[in-house]
Amino acid sequence: MCKRLVVVCFLNQLGFQAAYFVGIIGCATYALGADAVGVSVLVFVMNVVMLVGYSLAGALIDAMGPRPVLAGALAGPLAAAAVMFVAPLSMASLLAVSVVMGLSGAAASTAVETFPRYLTADEPTLVRVNSLASVATFAAVIAGPLLAGAIAGAADNRLVFAVLPLTSVPGVAAALTLRERVRPKREGSGDEPVRSLFSRIADGVRACAESPALIVLFLVCFLGNLGFGAFDSLESLFYRDVLRVGAEWMGWLTAIVGVGATVGSLLAPRVPPKRVTLPVLCGLLVLEGLGAVLYTATPLVWCAAAGQLVLGVANGMIMPLRVTLTQRNCELASLGSVSALMRVGISVSGTLPLLAAPFLAEALGVQAVLVSASALVAATGAVLVVVARRVREA
Repeated sequence: MCKRLVVVCFLNQLGFQAAYFVGIIGCATYALGADAVGVSVLVFVMNVVMLVGYSLAGALIDAMGPRPVLAGALAGPLAAAAVMFVAPLSMASLLAVSVVMGLSGAAASTAVETFPRYLTADEPTLVRVNSLASVATFAAVIAGPLLAGAIAGAADNRLVFAVLPLTSVPGVAAALTLRERVRPKREGSGDEPVRSLFSRIADGVRACAESPALIVLFLVCFLGNLGFGAFDSLESLFYRDVLRVGAEWMGWLTAIVGVGATVGSLLAPRVPPKRVTLPVLCGLLVLEGLGAVLYTATPLVWCAAAGQLVLGVANGMIMPLRVTLTQRNCELASLGSVSALMRVGISVSGTLPLLAAPFLAEALGVQAVLVSASALVAATGAVLVVVARRVREA
């Protein structure tokens, strides 16, 4: 059953990654000739919608379990494909697709992250399943755009959305075969549904705020994404003006970080169970920050490549270990809302810096901004190591 969950994770991410960049952004840019403002609006709307999707999905998972949420979320892209092939291509139709894909992608990701704890309480098994799900995600991040690029190259960007039924239908079928083996004690369903959902979201926030371990994990989520690429809007300028390399190196160095992240995810299950602790996780955050510093601190492309590899390996290990520690330190009845809150932290850390990046780059310089953000991750991670040693886990 755990293998089927990993397959579902891959199918969900494959469809999302194919439809997002080459499909939505590609149609807006090449088919409609949208400018930077139009494309930015699509990206911003999707990011905001995903924040809503994470929160609602977490509350629904706590109310009814991850299985129906996962199956429903995987069916969502079918509606997105229908819009693209029935409605005329326009910014309005792309906006509708962005909303559907944002909600569906956020809900499915939250359900996949939560589901392993509903299958087993055995921690080595949890680490292994979370690791494989992380590997599946990184594999889809590579395969999705490649598949979409091949389709767009042979036909046009709109046909990329034909991938969605091919991932959604088998994804829903596989999700429906999953069975929750562990169930929490749930409250009665006498409250109104909307009120109940908001109350469950509040419960998740409260559970996180009252647990020092979960607070540390939330900070790791925020800082981990900050180091992994929150300032990626400046990276193309860094390649051009500091490394002085061609655009092809953007592809090569991105591939290196992807390989490193995959290796890190495969290494995570090899961490001894007694070492799956908050201080070790925060130590990996320090390593990620140092890798990001190595990536951005010199004009040498080979140093950048080495930094990307270190950064990728550290982040690839952080992801499954962070999920496992969340599952350990959170009651099952509120795991959905707490997991959603963790994902909100990741999304916010990838969105807020984009608003400040142009102003910071103009004031300090592109390289100074990237190095400072990287050093901040390493330094804060070191502080969290000290704090985490004093935190008592569940």
